Amino acid sequence: MIKQSKRQLEIMKFLQARKSCSVIELAEALDVSDETIRRDIRHLAATGTVEKIHGGVMLPHNSHEPPFMSRLQEQRDEKQRIARRAATLIKDGDTVLIDNGSTSCYVAKELINYRNLTIVTNSTEVARELCSRNNNRVFMAGGEIRSDDSAAYGPTAVEFARQFIVQKAILSMGSVQAKQGYLDFELAEAEFKRAILPQAGQVIVVADHTKYNRPGTVKVADFNQVDILISDQAPPKDLADQLSSTEVLIAD
Repeated sequence: MIKQSKRQLEIMKFLQARKSCSVIELAEALDVSDETIRRDIRHLAATGTVEKIHGGVMLPHNSHEPPFMSRLQEQRDEKQRIARRAATLIKDGDTVLIDNGSTSCYVAKELINYRNLTIVTNSTEVARELCSRNNNRVFMAGGEIRSDDSAAYGPTAVEFARQFIVQKAILSMGSVQAKQGYLDFELAEAEFKRAILPQAGQVIVVADHTKYNRPGTVKVADFNQVDILISDQAPPKDLADQLSSTEVLIAD
């Protein structure tokens, strides 16, 4: 078996998010030559991990994409705009909790050039993006690591979150409902988010427009428990009326 280099793992991350990439795109993103990328692709193709296509590479047709990777791809442009807007609220030196929602992970990517951050997270993806950079400190929750998204949930993760006082909490939400407030779909995710609400100086929810009035399963927060909602579109009137206690920022 050919051992994947760190660069080859980065190539796989690009493919998990985008399905296919050109050699030129990968070379520019990873700051190496086209030939280096072609050599990596040949190695990966030899193991059946990827398929070579003209001018690039793609995941095999029979590749099973984890659901979390699918969520990262959904409304990708909108989530990136929201993440860029959210990053403008963070300053060097801030203490920030970032959960494992797909939009939250894009926020982490926008923070890679910030300095002296203290990051609290239950997400291995967020931790990987921000650890060992620019004198940042990253505290990662323990507990059971979920196979879908490699995030920690359960009682240990909840108790971990309660130990920290953070200036800002960045939370993704599965639903923002006019009648119910902020909701999610998994009890463990909602419990982790609820644990940090009293500990955060400012609670910032990042949610694209598809979350507006979407049916949810588990209550996370009332409207008055969230300070800022960042989305890509203005909410419908019934929801906007309920958001009167929340500052709503629209990413452009």
